Amino acid sequence: MHSVTKQSGFTLIELLLYVSIVGVLLASVSGFYALVIDARVKTRSVNEVNQQGAYIMDYLTQSVRSASSIAAPAAGASASSLSLVVPTATASPTGYSLSSGVLQVSEGAAAAIPLSSSAIQVSNLTFKNLSATGTNGLVQISFTIARVNSSGLNRYDYTKTFTSSAEVSW
Repeated sequence: MHSVTKQSGFTLIELLLYVSIVGVLLASVSGFYALVIDARVKTRSVNEVNQQGAYIMDYLTQSVRSASSIAAPAAGASASSLSLVVPTATASPTGYSLSSGVLQVSEGAAAAIPLSSSAIQVSNLTFKNLSATGTNGLVQISFTIARVNSSGLNRYDYTKTFTSSAEVSW
């Protein structure tokens, strides 16, 4: 007499089916995770450029408004540096220029200090003196900021140009 025993477990086909379903789910989740990380890094790059650009532009326009006069560039001229005569004798002249992609400010005889962070690179810095005769002075400021991309990955690439103008208030 043969006894019939019930065997419980999975067949080979069932096991292969379960493993393939789990594999597809894991691949989908990891692909989605990679896209989220990529988008997060790109957003950080855009935010870094926008925040630095807004900060630099606000700083420059406020400095021009607080100045007594524009020392350089001359009226009608453009230059890659700006020199302002300011009311504080120890801070006069105050100058702005580029050095290796870093925007710097120098006040009086003091050493230049950076205005931009190491995460970005400033280029195409232009100051155009739009002053008319008999006016306090008007400067158009323009610069381009790019996210430093030492890795060469596309998600770190972002560049934006900022342009504004400011009038000497004194």
